[in-house]
Amino acid sequence: MNTTTHALVAAFALSACVADPGIGEPDAGVVGPDHRFDPAHVVEVELELDPADWDRLRTQTRSWIEIYAACLAAPFPSPFTYVPATVTVDGVRVEDVAVRKKGFLGSLSDDKPSLKIGFGDGLTLNNAQQDPSYLRQCLSYRTFAAAGLPAPRCNFAHVRVNGADLGLYVHVEAVDRAFVARHFEDDDGNLYEGTYSDFRDGWTATFELETNRSANDRRDLDAVVAALERPDAELLAALDEVVAAEPLFAFWAVEVLITHRDGFAGNANNYFAYHDPTSDRFHFVPWGADTTFVPGPDPFGTGLVSVQAGSLAPWRLYQLPAARDRYVATLRRLLDQIWDEDALEAEIDRMETLIAPIVDPDRSLGHAASVDQVRQFVRDRRAALVAELDAGPPAWSAPLNKPPCLETIGTISGSLQTTWGTVLADAFASGSGALQATIEEVTLDVDAVGAAAGWDPDHASRVRLLVVATLADGTVELVVIGVDAARFRPGSTVPIDGVVASGAVYHYSPTTAAYVHVGLVGPGTLEITAAATRDGAPIAATFQGAVARSPF
Repeated sequence: MNTTTHALVAAFALSACVADPGIGEPDAGVVGPDHRFDPAHVVEVELELDPADWDRLRTQTRSWIEIYAACLAAPFPSPFTYVPATVTVDGVRVEDVAVRKKGFLGSLSDDKPSLKIGFGDGLTLNNAQQDPSYLRQCLSYRTFAAAGLPAPRCNFAHVRVNGADLGLYVHVEAVDRAFVARHFEDDDGNLYEGTYSDFRDGWTATFELETNRSANDRRDLDAVVAALERPDAELLAALDEVVAAEPLFAFWAVEVLITHRDGFAGNANNYFAYHDPTSDRFHFVPWGADTTFVPGPDPFGTGLVSVQAGSLAPWRLYQLPAARDRYVATLRRLLDQIWDEDALEAEIDRMETLIAPIVDPDRSLGHAASVDQVRQFVRDRRAALVAELDAGPPAWSAPLNKPPCLETIGTISGSLQTTWGTVLADAFASGSGALQATIEEVTLDVDAVGAAAGWDPDHASRVRLLVVATLADGTVELVVIGVDAARFRPGSTVPIDGVVASGAVYHYSPTTAAYVHVGLVGPGTLEITAAATRDGAPIAATFQGAVARSPF
């Protein structure tokens, strides 16, 4: 093992299980947090709670309409409430704990919810719904730690609820005051969670203050906003007064190195910001790293692999030659010092072997393919970055991220009559209907309408309804509505709220053979007059709602 490999393996081990001062003692008899984060240990978790409480917990969810309608006014509301439970962790039973569901949108599941269990140092259990490999979060946080940055500890857990085996989870250390105490001399500063939160005028209200809530003094955020509004010639000096510069460049570079595209630099999302009273500067902590280690260019349309700059700080810094050179030098240094393919592949192999017996049977095929993708990413990443950087730091021409707000662009209504089991058939042969819509002040000139219905090919527990309209100009408008199967019954009025039912409008041009996403349907209602899930059963419904452009 070479020196670099040895250093990386050591950093991985330290980030996962080192005993640090400053953490309060856990509840008596509960397995301590340092053992629980041993990378070689799978935490066994058994929850017991009232079945009615479990059903209520697991089905609580978020609506994209509720989330994005607020439009930067406040932290995104949480619909999740705690219920009482008993937990057994590695054989140690603890009564009267509190448990709730967690997650934003992509990780939500009724069958296998991510969980937050409150006792002592607690447990944060992620279902890895967006990562069939289960490996990306732990690999990501340990890469941040290897770069000398504060990052959550991470391993795996095997979870059972009321005797039912929910399978494998990723066990991640909570970012809270105890976490801060492990990494900073003073834990009395403001800790913020950033969810589509940026240091831009009008954007800071979405930062959720996790500490010092009663004081609620957010002037430290305003100071960063003011620094980022300074002219180019003053920017670096002004920012250095409020943000720890070296950690900022390293944090940015690691996010790019591991393709944390839904993080701070790329998407102003999934991170914590801690205002350290000792230095009077902000430091950043990664979060939500389940879509990392993914090959290819960034998803924002730039085609680049060596930079992300969608939020204001990296966007402004990358425009300055001195700051851009500093970022590139940091990325190259970290690529040389911590990106050791042999060590990373050894860690992938170790984790794959450890979790193989617990991976959900229905995800085992996707798991193997996803692990191979992660492994291939590790092998290819250096060459992709070096090739782009050697050609000269690329220009970043993409604009700043749009605010996370829904923009209403029109209204839509219609009806459909069809039979069950026709969702993959010719809609004009299998059904009929009506469609009226005005989108971006243009009223659709509808010629003919067809309809179809059946199980949603992408979601086993949802019904898909289709309305397909040819327009006078020869193009096609397609309305897709997905409905929770439990609510699909005659006489039911269903909200189109992004949860119980969701909808989208697409435009198709035969000339280009391309579908264009026009917008989302909602809020609105779906009234079902005939419904059954047997082949040939009559299906009839009407719908109406707003058409909104997604912020993403």
